[in-house]
Amino acid sequence: MHKKKKKPKSDNVAALKISDKNKAAIKNTIPMMTGIGGYTSHFNNWNSIESFSKTHGLYTPMDVRQLIFNNSPLKKIGDINLEIVRIIEDAQLKKRNLSFHAACLDNFDALCVLIGQDPNQVHMGVNWEKVQKQKNKNYSRSMFDKKYTSVIETIRSRYQRVVSVNRDVYSQWYKQNKTNRETMNFVNATLKILDRQYKKWLQTKSKTKK
Repeated sequence: MHKKKKKPKSDNVAALKISDKNKAAIKNTIPMMTGIGGYTSHFNNWNSIESFSKTHGLYTPMDVRQLIFNNSPLKKIGDINLEIVRIIEDAQLKKRNLSFHAACLDNFDALCVLIGQDPNQVHMGVNWEKVQKQKNKNYSRSMFDKKYTSVIETIRSRYQRVVSVNRDVYSQWYKQNKTNRETMNFVNATLKILDRQYKKWLQTKSKTKK
């Protein structure tokens, strides 16, 4: 009775030992080896972007940001305009039958920052002016170079640019950015800086008039 010949050691699967470190490297750089399901999971995983970008020569986060920005399908619409729509429509979801005008006023300071306007330089109407005169004896209408109504019209124009032509794009963007508050964190930080600058400016005006 003939014994079965043993396969050469090099062909023995059990003899091929791969360290855990090397397994991880293979999985990260050649995800196809993990099968179609593993490949799809890996390919769609944000955590794999760093490894992938290094492998293909994009070493810094700024390089990746710039590449995304240059090729973004949202570039023409503007991420700021998408954020404006989100603020308006979130406000309207919270308050039933809230008008566009009222939604703007409820979030006026943040919307101003998004369109590049300092909210502390906006004239908010006749009644508002009366209150300002009572609060600040140095009040002057020349301190406020924009009317709030014209600012709201600028916001409306940007809002319409999205909802009238790019509603589907906005809907997809909104789903992907439900918990993304990076832009609003920037807006809130900017408002704090603007408020500090405004207070200092008022103090300077007050000392000048004495």
